[in-house]
Amino acid sequence: MNLPSPFTLLAESEANVIAYILLIAGPLLALLFGYFWRKAKQTRDLMSATETSTIGQLTEGPAEICGRTATSEEPLTSPWRQQQCVHYCFHVQQRRSSTNSKGHTTHYWTTYIKDEQTLPFVVKDETGQAVVDSSKIKFVVNQDKYSRSGFMDDADSDLQQLLETRYHKNTKGLIFNKTLRYTETALELDEEVYVFGDAARLGNGWVLRHGAMPLIVSDKGGATVEKSYSTRVIVFGVLTLLSAAAGCAGLFIPAR
Repeated sequence: MNLPSPFTLLAESEANVIAYILLIAGPLLALLFGYFWRKAKQTRDLMSATETSTIGQLTEGPAEICGRTATSEEPLTSPWRQQQCVHYCFHVQQRRSSTNSKGHTTHYWTTYIKDEQTLPFVVKDETGQAVVDSSKIKFVVNQDKYSRSGFMDDADSDLQQLLETRYHKNTKGLIFNKTLRYTETALELDEEVYVFGDAARLGNGWVLRHGAMPLIVSDKGGATVEKSYSTRVIVFGVLTLLSAAAGCAGLFIPAR
């Protein structure tokens, strides 16, 4: 009687481990990605069915409006560009590397500084104005300024001064020959924006908040926001199918 070699037993053992992993992880990931797919599809379909309206034509429920930003408070000033705005985000990231046990190196970015502020603001058009509830809001805005620095490539003097004066506690020990990237985004005063959200009465006016329609403010145009959700539907749909296929593959590996 021929006994299986140790290499055969090891290969079968590894195949069984892989099969168990696929059987467990595949369905779990399929459920997770399926959930994200349903959420993205629900939002995309809602956006497609909701037409852009003037503020004077708003009705309660999912809404999409286009207008210009305004605030009754003292406007913010963005840290880098020094622009008056109702929202800004100044973000500094550092590039890092990690090497796994097989010697493969992965590069990734980690947040070093993130300074983000938002004022209560409204959106106006020729028919009226609507308050934007900033308690749960997503901004999809253009990048206003970008820079990188690294070895023998220091940040601009104005950027270095900003980091050393305003963020000196965060940058203590920061060496500028590290690979860093800097971005700033902002919604300026009187900037044209698209707002998606649930419209509700607020006295004699309106408020847009997060609800069946997520609250999204964008200076990139309504079509760009809708396209991003269409892309999510495709990506999460493919990931759901691949995860389900991986779970099914786990059923056949031990039988080989």
